[in-house]
Amino acid sequence: MAAFFFSRKTPNWRSAAALGLKVQVRSVINADDDTVVSVSERDCGDPGCGGALTIVLVMHPRRPTEAFKIDKPLEQVTQSDLTDALAPLVAQAGLSELSPKPK
Repeated sequence: MAAFFFSRKTPNWRSAAALGLKVQVRSVINADDDTVVSVSERDCGDPGCGGALTIVLVMHPRRPTEAFKIDKPLEQVTQSDLTDALAPLVAQAGLSELSPKPK
């Protein structure tokens, strides 16, 4: 199976969406300065999946990198999607409370 990636030349709106999601991810997981967050989008490569996926990578210096997939293009990901996807990481880290979901 071939993976399809978007080209390196990313439109400004896509970069802005990814940057906004990174800020939201850092807030949800209460990231410290050593934590690196990466947000990207890629085609799932399966005709049945319906399109693009948003991939969130959370990298800590003393822990394995953790990856989270959200079955939406990055411009459609909401705060609620991030909170739901990152809930296992927040629970694992022992954070007592997730960021509130938007109403």
